[in-house]
Amino acid sequence: MWEQEPQLQRVLERLKLLLASHAKELQPTSVYAKQGELLLKQDAPAEHLLLLTRGKVAIQIQHQSQSPHTLTVVEAEAVFGEMGLFGDGTNSTDVRVVDGPAELLQINGDDLLKALIYDSELLIELLSLVSERVHNVNKGITLLLDGINAACKGEDMLLDKVLEDLKSLNHHYISNTAQQLKQLYKKNK
Repeated sequence: MWEQEPQLQRVLERLKLLLASHAKELQPTSVYAKQGELLLKQDAPAEHLLLLTRGKVAIQIQHQSQSPHTLTVVEAEAVFGEMGLFGDGTNSTDVRVVDGPAELLQINGDDLLKALIYDSELLIELLSLVSERVHNVNKGITLLLDGINAACKGEDMLLDKVLEDLKSLNHHYISNTAQQLKQLYKKNK
């Protein structure tokens, strides 16, 4: 879901420039996290932007204490925690180290938002990245809903088309869910 993010490289470049020019105000903190460690908790207050410099993290969601669903696995270099800074002030997902140890730079969200006054282009790039990520999630959800609808109506060809479209997202975890839908459809047919 996050594999194809043209905005990410621009965000990383501008963020590094902002960190270099405003290090005193931003005071980024180096964070070292072990495999399995939770970096951001879903629904917790969003207080930081994190820049992953080494390792891999899983972006996960869960509902009503069920086991988490992995949306994607992100490798260094990546930025996360940005949605909560611009949205309702809470993290929308869990972020957990899956290949560690991980190394990150942690930037206080309030300090970052104040510093963005000096770099409106980075602000626009961050908002574009958020928009791109939401758009990609919406596309995956729409295709899954189309697949459920096709399965309910018994439309084999449409279901196969949706599954192919989901695979073309090049997202392993959503593709697995699509295959589960296909297996459930065949089982109930």
